[in-house]
Amino acid sequence: MTHNEEIVMKCLKNVLHNVAFTKEDNLHELGIDSMTFIRLVVEIEDEFDIEIDDEEIILDNFKSFSTIVELVERNLNDK
Repeated sequence: MTHNEEIVMKCLKNVLHNVAFTKEDNLHELGIDSMTFIRLVVEIEDEFDIEIDDEEIILDNFKSFSTIVELVERNLNDK
């Protein structure tokens, strides 16, 4: 696992608490509500010191572990 992947996993665990998931799971199917979604966005922005554009805060970018990692890496490359 890359360093960025480890941080994303930590963010997911911090926000999802007791929800069991794998890297392949569709996070929407785990019952993430809008407040959890926003907490995840804030957690990722804080951990990576990035600001995710409003246009990128869509469910497709947060549907799985790998889509979140891709979003983070795009934002880090744009810094």
